[in-house]
Amino acid sequence: MSDMSITEGTEYTAIFHGGPFDGTTDTRTATSDTVDDEVTVYADVEGLQTAFTYRATGSRHVVDQVSVDYTWEPSESDPVDDLQDRGDRSGEFDRE
Repeated sequence: MSDMSITEGTEYTAIFHGGPFDGTTDTRTATSDTVDDEVTVYADVEGLQTAFTYRATGSRHVVDQVSVDYTWEPSESDPVDDLQDRGDRSGEFDRE
């Protein structure tokens, strides 16, 4: 996806699709003459720092700003239980 050519040091907008960062944006700075093919972002999930991997799937120039779409790659991210599968975490133990 690194066919988008920009200058090192140029800021661009990352738009996240899917996963826990769905719909959010981030301003990033190019560290070479292309945008990042892959971005890893971190979030605390139940007290643990969890890595989420996003891959570039498209890019465009909007006026003088470059925007890059990143799509969540669950198979390359740290595993996270779905909310409905996490069970009761109220701090009490189930007793029979």
